[in-house]
Amino acid sequence: MVNIDVRKLISFGKGSYIISMPKSWVEKNNLKKGDLISVSDDGFGLTLSANQQEKKLDFKEIDIDSKNKDIEMLKAEIVSSYLNGYDTINILFDNNDKGAPKIKDIIRNLSGLEIMEQTSTRIVAKNLININEISISNIIRRMDIITRAMMEDTILCYRGHCNYESIHNRDFDVNRLYFLGYRVLKNAMKNPRIAKSLGIDSWQLHSDIITILRLEKIADRQKRIARYLSTANFERATLAELDKIHTDISEAYNEVMKSYYNQDKKAAIGIEVTNKDRTAVCDKFLERYTNMHASTKSKTANSNLVAIAKIVENLKATAVEVRNTARTVLCYE
Repeated sequence: MVNIDVRKLISFGKGSYIISMPKSWVEKNNLKKGDLISVSDDGFGLTLSANQQEKKLDFKEIDIDSKNKDIEMLKAEIVSSYLNGYDTINILFDNNDKGAPKIKDIIRNLSGLEIMEQTSTRIVAKNLININEISISNIIRRMDIITRAMMEDTILCYRGHCNYESIHNRDFDVNRLYFLGYRVLKNAMKNPRIAKSLGIDSWQLHSDIITILRLEKIADRQKRIARYLSTANFERATLAELDKIHTDISEAYNEVMKSYYNQDKKAAIGIEVTNKDRTAVCDKFLERYTNMHASTKSKTANSNLVAIAKIVENLKATAVEVRNTARTVLCYE
């Protein structure tokens, strides 16, 4: 929604008029007294914009104390600092802290964040990427390519050719791209200069951030499905049926991403209206499998039933994210 702010015109001297500037706009663009404002005259209206000369952004630095914190807590704090645009992250610890290798692994999974210094009491990581030079469309395409390959390899697990470790490692690659894209988009939302340099308007910022989130979720679902398939022992008929369900969802994913790139609403509508069929097939399969094996009391049968339920849960979640991506396409003008 565009906010219309009415301002009173004030006479200034003999040849000029002035109006006051909204404080929120001045602060959002990091302006101060004496800065230049560009004025564009189209005859009827005037467009005011912050001077396009690059302004040096405030340098952000944060200290994270690792004392009495487990690695998951530290990971959450480091990732949060990265996503919030901190340029330097200092992780502080005691001389006898043995968590440094794990902390370094966390940092390596955040694109652009490099370890510049390490001592017995701290690790200093600095961001070396200029977010103004990052292409969000390229990040989305790279996430899509990796996710598509993960889905294809997960389907191979039904056919006896499962390489879970490879799928798991590629999920890390998707996560790295997700974190980078999220960092860039969040900064662009907060700073109009960055959004302008990226050539992204408000709706596209919103669309891109939910798209990278959906791609990350789909990739994560493939990893989980592959994990359950690599540890369970299912009958050939069960695997064949799951293969068919997953392949159908994979084809829908490929189609929805094609519609996303081409902004093809007709194709997106097709994905939207057929999604219930895909999720219904998942439900019917789980119900049938449960009824067939409910009377079996063996530990293996119970373990397989849990694994099947988890696989179906992740298949349905993948289908839902595919549908949600289609809905994003439907919102394009």
